[in-house]
Amino acid sequence: MAGRFSDAWLDELRSRVSIEEIVSEYVPLKRKGRRAWGLCPFHNEKTPSFSVDAETQLFYCFGCHKGGSVIQFVMEMERLDFQEAVKLLAERAHLPLPEGSPKADPIRADERERIYGANVAAARFFHATLWTAEGAEALSYLYKRGLTDADIRHFGLGFAPRGWDATLKQLTGQGFEENTLERAGLIVRREGGVYDMFRGRVIFPIISAQGKVLGFGGRALGDAQPKYLNTADTPVFNKRQGLYALNFAKKERSAGHLVLVEGYMDAVSLRKHGVEGVVATLGTALTEEQARLMKRYAPEVWVSYDGDTAGQKAALRALDILESTGLRARVIDYPEGMDPDDFIRARGAAGFAALKKYGAVEYRMLRARDGLDVSAQEGMTQYVLRCCQILRGVQSPVELENHVRRLAAESGYDREILMRQIGVSPPAQTDAPKPRLRPRQEEADAAQTAQRALLTLLCEGRIPPETVEPGDFAAGPLRDCAAWLIEGKAVNAFLEQLGEEDRASVLPALNYRPLPESREEALSMAEDSLAVIRASRRAGEVERLQAQAATADAEQRRKIYESIQKLF
Repeated sequence: MAGRFSDAWLDELRSRVSIEEIVSEYVPLKRKGRRAWGLCPFHNEKTPSFSVDAETQLFYCFGCHKGGSVIQFVMEMERLDFQEAVKLLAERAHLPLPEGSPKADPIRADERERIYGANVAAARFFHATLWTAEGAEALSYLYKRGLTDADIRHFGLGFAPRGWDATLKQLTGQGFEENTLERAGLIVRREGGVYDMFRGRVIFPIISAQGKVLGFGGRALGDAQPKYLNTADTPVFNKRQGLYALNFAKKERSAGHLVLVEGYMDAVSLRKHGVEGVVATLGTALTEEQARLMKRYAPEVWVSYDGDTAGQKAALRALDILESTGLRARVIDYPEGMDPDDFIRARGAAGFAALKKYGAVEYRMLRARDGLDVSAQEGMTQYVLRCCQILRGVQSPVELENHVRRLAAESGYDREILMRQIGVSPPAQTDAPKPRLRPRQEEADAAQTAQRALLTLLCEGRIPPETVEPGDFAAGPLRDCAAWLIEGKAVNAFLEQLGEEDRASVLPALNYRPLPESREEALSMAEDSLAVIRASRRAGEVERLQAQAATADAEQRRKIYESIQKLF
């Protein structure tokens, strides 16, 4: 179905478009948990059963069972074929169609390339200017921030001249048209005049993971305002969807986590001192798009914001966004008044490594003390009430128990009192039901349900791929899908290559509900599902061998019964 589009290009397209944004243009959605819900556009219903999962980039209706990728949604809604739907989404994402693809738009592709070319030329001009007499003040500023010439070259830092049109003259002199420079956000046209966007600023080039210069961040020298100025949105740049230093982080996946900072200099300083995986937001508070982008590079994010009150509040907001996209999150709590740049220059990499990295719940409980005098009973009571409110969101019983024990120790409140305040009642004491043997059909039905649960856990990244094997699934589309996911490939690409019948059989197995929230419970569900599947397989093999034994002679029956015993 992909036609002349390569798998790599289609992966790039899917990563650039948000299925939730696309679907919400047709269906009002309301987020609940990890999914967004609305009334299904494909059948009449009064209660929402249509869901969109921004992480797997799939839609699915639990009523009519229609589902698939963002491309397939556009095909259904706009009555387009695959090629037409891809073209529509590529135009929306400002992604040029590959050369030789059907109905390619060479004008849009050429414009993007011209903008990339202008950005590269501007980055070189800014960097060269830094080493001139005009850039002396900016160079001195960078030296005072602890950077060496090698650091400056490594990050491609530069300086934008103070003149109103120095960049304009430089780039038009290289053959770039004013229209291209305006589209790139390098110049601004107002009241009939044209002038440089960046003037008298230290320049930080913003480079994509693919090595493209997307735009720039400019820091003012002295007291000029605004302190930081960023490239406006262009056909190649959106500050809500990108991250500074992602081009370096792409090569550092072995770190297992990303370190998220708010400032360009924070990112530069931490990296200079050997901290890997550091990325920065682009002059905005953390967005869901940036969180989803980070999830492609690491399963965990360490929030590394300033140690002042504003930084602490921003860290709490960041935790909510990171957790809503399924990322594990920790917070580095810097000493009051210090930011990451200050800290790393004062105490070095060893000091950074020694900083406590708080878990999300632990950090929220730490911040619950803010503004309270916990040495007084009233303050302690308010602190405990705040903590209990936080702990209501903890799904894992083990994690909850750890936090409650700590809270009981520091507050003096009895554990049972705290559990009641949280809203957790002790389990009723009942005799465990005696196991009963199930008929063979019930055993097979349970195995099918277990396979669906297992495939959904695998698809949503709730269990490691090595937990399962393709052979744990029945031969056919489910096994093929499992093998695809185990290899780390995108599930939407698999669905796009299936026929209607096979897709209809796979989709329910990718949307099993209910699922546990915590990783520990997900692994436990996977173990239980595997036990059911393997028990059913053994039962089927026993049934087959018993049928053989019915017509076998005495010696053959003896061997068959030995084979049956080996299965248990």
